[in-house]
Amino acid sequence: MANPIVSRAELAVGGAPMTVKGVIQKTSLLLGLSAITGIGFFFYALMAGLSQGFITMAAFGSMFAAFGLAIFITFKPQKAKTFAVPYALLEGIFLGGISLFFMRMYPSVPVTAMCATFVTAAVMLGLYRSGLVKVTEKFRSIVTSALIAIMLVYVAQWVLSLAFGSSLPFLFEGGAIAIGFSLFVIVIASFTLLLDFDNIDRGVAMGVSEDYEWLFSIGILATLVWMYIEFMRLLSYLQD
Repeated sequence: MANPIVSRAELAVGGAPMTVKGVIQKTSLLLGLSAITGIGFFFYALMAGLSQGFITMAAFGSMFAAFGLAIFITFKPQKAKTFAVPYALLEGIFLGGISLFFMRMYPSVPVTAMCATFVTAAVMLGLYRSGLVKVTEKFRSIVTSALIAIMLVYVAQWVLSLAFGSSLPFLFEGGAIAIGFSLFVIVIASFTLLLDFDNIDRGVAMGVSEDYEWLFSIGILATLVWMYIEFMRLLSYLQD
């Protein structure tokens, strides 16, 4: 399983089994909570005249808190039901803050990125359900390897940014290489959605407990948030 949130999960079988419908309902709930929280924080920051420094601190503080919660859920998947809503709320604050950051520089970017994210998700779901794309073990292995490589690049970028105030050369500074890297990341994020869908089908086939519907919903939310952020990054490069 490529999504880090479900990759280590030891899923329990027993009780009422999970269903695709249950995952859809819970994913919709978490997406709705994130959207409401994000929009609320976005407009509150605008109307209250919050400084960009405070907004950035709140956004990235929420991001790291959500990341820490995701790591905890990874090792304690049975706690996904308890922490799914807090995770969605934290993601919402992060989305609101980062969207405001991009909107102030490029007003059209957040809305365009949101549309691109949901269109891409719909296309990936259509490809998966139609059988045009098969999630084989080789496909899974390639996407997982690419995902790990991207995460290592992100970690290196965060370390350089926080410790030295600098950035990895070319990859996050705009230009052709940065655009190419961003496109590559979006493709991998899209493929990760395919693995998310396949993971759900596998869980249903195994008769996994319905409590773990929350785990898969968190995984899909994490993938969509990642894709949205990368679309905003790409669009900002193209505007420049």
